[in-house]
Amino acid sequence: MLKLKTERLTIFPLDKYNLELAINNFNEMEQNLGLTVTDKNIGIREKNVYKIRLKGVENNIINYMWFTTWVIVKIDENRVIGAIMVKGYPNKDGEVIVGYAMQDDYKRKGYMFEALKALIQWIFLNPDVKCIIADTLKNNIPSQHLLQKIGMVFFYEDEECFWWKLEKDHNGQESKGDLDK
Repeated sequence: MLKLKTERLTIFPLDKYNLELAINNFNEMEQNLGLTVTDKNIGIREKNVYKIRLKGVENNIINYMWFTTWVIVKIDENRVIGAIMVKGYPNKDGEVIVGYAMQDDYKRKGYMFEALKALIQWIFLNPDVKCIIADTLKNNIPSQHLLQKIGMVFFYEDEECFWWKLEKDHNGQESKGDLDK
């Protein structure tokens, strides 16, 4: 199983079986993965997002990691504290879209920065990737600050969201920001 490790976290993609477990009973997924079983569960909105990810995984079993939810596990507690969704293999323009969520008790402690940094480095290993895109609700100032800290640059606005982009430079690395901060 593909796993990314940081100082405090392990980040890994849910395969089809574990994604189905997460949708139907999050605690069973935790148990199946040998993680601390918590009183947390995912809400209806997250279940719908996970179901969208599941369709992508079912259609791309070999490259499922580009279509699934990646869970963020806090190593010292062996528990899921958040997730990052990768929303497909790079499109014809080399774009990969990500979305993310963190449990309230773990927000503003640097965990999402650490997790995104690791996943961005993995994503940019793929030669087909030219940039990573994320969106934030217009009123989600902490998320906007996080994306700026990662090095993303605002490039588009719709009625609901601001859209951000991080481009790969010609050496295959992030071209904006300092991911080692």
